[in-house]
Amino acid sequence: MFETKVMRGKVAPALGCWLLVACAGEPSSPAGPSDAGTAVRDAGPPPCGRGEVRDDAGVCAPIPAVRPRQGDLLIEELYYSGAAPAGGTDHYFSDQFIELVNASDAPLDLGGVLVADAFGVAGEINPGTSPDGFGDRRPDTVVLNSVWRIPVGARLEPGEQLLVVHDGTNHRPFSTIDLSGADFEAYVPGRDEDHPTVPNLEMVVFNGGFDWLVPVFGASLVILEADTALGTEPGPFGPLPTAPAAAVLDGVEALMDGDSAAFKRLPSQVDRGFNWVSDTYVGESLHRIRSGGTWQDTQDSGADFMVGPPTPSHPELSPAVHGDTWLELGTGTTEFVPLAPGGDVEIVEGIQGGWHIDVAVRFGGFDPDGVRLSYEALDGSGQRVSYETRAELSPRGVLSEPDAWVRVGDRVVLDIRDARDLIGATITLRVTATLDAESWTDERSVQVVDAL
Repeated sequence: MFETKVMRGKVAPALGCWLLVACAGEPSSPAGPSDAGTAVRDAGPPPCGRGEVRDDAGVCAPIPAVRPRQGDLLIEELYYSGAAPAGGTDHYFSDQFIELVNASDAPLDLGGVLVADAFGVAGEINPGTSPDGFGDRRPDTVVLNSVWRIPVGARLEPGEQLLVVHDGTNHRPFSTIDLSGADFEAYVPGRDEDHPTVPNLEMVVFNGGFDWLVPVFGASLVILEADTALGTEPGPFGPLPTAPAAAVLDGVEALMDGDSAAFKRLPSQVDRGFNWVSDTYVGESLHRIRSGGTWQDTQDSGADFMVGPPTPSHPELSPAVHGDTWLELGTGTTEFVPLAPGGDVEIVEGIQGGWHIDVAVRFGGFDPDGVRLSYEALDGSGQRVSYETRAELSPRGVLSEPDAWVRVGDRVVLDIRDARDLIGATITLRVTATLDAESWTDERSVQVVDAL
């Protein structure tokens, strides 16, 4: 069922000492045999952890978080353009994300903070397209499209990032990024897929289809003060939510290209300029410039951001192997479903084209930190009939069971022209987990079916 290739030994951690020894009544000297003239002095308790302070009772407690003010909570990165062609598709957009950073010196209470995109087209997408945003018409108001709220209890330490994503799942091989360890996803009940490893934002106003898709031609996003009271503005397809420009904590304006200034959607007091990437579906992101340890914030996206590949943050890793190691390949998008040898697996048509097989993994004896997974499908002759799908794990991107870790939501994307090429065929699904110099493999021979 599974194969363990390598087992690594463990090293006990070094322990710190909190005692100082000196000879009473004499100058300090090298430690020697204990005698009646030796006194032991307690150096005090160890320091509190990051984001903690010792209270009057001497107990470490979290530093009280404060509501963010303008300049405290910044948009560090905005990725909207869509992925470069890969995995058999050339118009993949489900990997969009926005990353916030605490640029202040205090922990921030983000409960109730709103995240929203501004209404309007990003440029002359088609010949004759005219500006329809409200940036000039409503200089003291931001006219919005969809609005989401960060749940109560969200806290962000100084210098840390908060990752908000379109879909909290692994987007490989269609994209270069895995968002299964994000902090929040924009889940649309009844239309969208609720990914189990990522908590949901709270929907306030939604104007869209199956997902919170911001324009791949250029997106304008704002962060609003907690529990900002929203107004309304008549729009072409119904009322649109609005917010006072004074309530904006931060905003970024991205348009189609450098000739699209007339299409600005944000008022000048929110963002005096704008930025852009080279095209749609190029895998390019806007990154806030950092200089000398300080985030640049002149309220001008053209000056404050630069273009680069998407780099969503990941938690720090601390890999560990312990006990008997094992790995099991299964299926399932929200929970692990075992795969019996010779059993059936469903071929799935992707929402953006192509076909894939949903896969999941259970494992134990090693922690998920730093583990790399690689999936593939082989036909009866041993030839690969899939694109290689990779995933990089962290505790935030897996589910925890009493005796195992569970990874769900990955896909083996098939390199075929038509589903009928594999329906009824027997293939081998294989997963390999790698941690440093160690690896584990499991594979299953299954029959491809189209039962749904």
